[in-house]
Amino acid sequence: MLNTLEGIKRQLMVGEDSRTEFKEVALGQRCEQFTDTEAIAVEMVAFANAAGGTIFLGVSDDGIVQGVPCDRLRDVESWIVDVGTNNCYPPIRPILRRQQFIGPDGVEVVILLVEICRGSFVYATSDGRHYERVVSSKQILAGAQLARLFQERGRAFVFDEQPVQAATFDDLSQGKIERYFGDIKTKIPWQNLLLNAKIIAKFEGDVVYPTVAGLLVFGKAPQDDMPHAYIEAAVYRGTHLTSDDLVHSERIQGPVDRQIESAVKFVRRFMLKPAPKPVGRNDYPQYDIRTIREAIVNAVAHRDYLITGSTIRMFLFSDRIEIYSPGELPNTLTIESMAYCAFRRNQLLVNFLSRMESTTTGHAFIESRGEGVRTILEIGEAHAGRPPVYNLYGDELMLKIWGKPSPHETREPITED
Repeated sequence: MLNTLEGIKRQLMVGEDSRTEFKEVALGQRCEQFTDTEAIAVEMVAFANAAGGTIFLGVSDDGIVQGVPCDRLRDVESWIVDVGTNNCYPPIRPILRRQQFIGPDGVEVVILLVEICRGSFVYATSDGRHYERVVSSKQILAGAQLARLFQERGRAFVFDEQPVQAATFDDLSQGKIERYFGDIKTKIPWQNLLLNAKIIAKFEGDVVYPTVAGLLVFGKAPQDDMPHAYIEAAVYRGTHLTSDDLVHSERIQGPVDRQIESAVKFVRRFMLKPAPKPVGRNDYPQYDIRTIREAIVNAVAHRDYLITGSTIRMFLFSDRIEIYSPGELPNTLTIESMAYCAFRRNQLLVNFLSRMESTTTGHAFIESRGEGVRTILEIGEAHAGRPPVYNLYGDELMLKIWGKPSPHETREPITED
């Protein structure tokens, strides 16, 4: 990449090549009126499918620096991020850098450098076209060329093993990693041990990055680099999703084990716990906590982390809990077959959770493979008298768990303690 002002000046003099593209920025009155969005998406996809490269925003085709108005820089940066997220598939996360420069009239301007790394996947634009950068232009990939690229990067489709290039090794908690390995005695160098465990991965030479699963499990603050990887939780006093009935909401963040523990505590805190009025107390908890824990673990372990615009959503109503997990059912799995077939979108993440003990239960988060859904359905129905229900809405899987009816005619109100 271009890391110095002198390097940028030399690139402007020699013009576009296989790693560089110049683009002017046409600004409209409204924030959404920019240079052709699809044209930028094509360039981003072409670089990601090749060796990576940099788009110079605010530079004409012949290398004349025009700049980006300073009062619109944030708008342009937001637009670029939006293009990478919504007009490229899988989403591309560019690195944005501002560079001050003296324009042809002697006035200081700012250009925006949009750096695209060589991708781990095969990328396409929103209309399904695949491009690759060739010298100073791009070409559509099809047939044998596209097949070869898929073959070359086929291993990369194990998404949770891929490096998170926006993160660094320092984003991982060394203490947590050491606790995970315990008193393991090995002559393997520490970095090699982490590479073998796929907590980190190499990319472009000897540079190491946390993997998706490594960051989710061992990251100090995974949401800094994967901002969509959290649980949105809310409580409603009624049976409908309406702001008028909203009692409490919060964003449950941190590494996935902490998310699971915090989400279970959230349900414990807000679920109804009615008891008969006579002498003595015999609580009737609204939900079976084992069922709730299994449902939250499944949502965290099996959601599609490639969908960057969606989060896990958990809503507590007066009569039920609804948990929405991003991602369609993988492969040939159906709603009907979920209880009897393995559901492993994130195999590495599942492996980590099966080896980590919950601080609450003292057992592994995932103790048996392929039995989670059956546990939810059977125990959930035994507790509430009504079976939990799975439904697929577009690219979201929704689980509805019914609460156990209160022994009283009226329910105790939900309050924030």
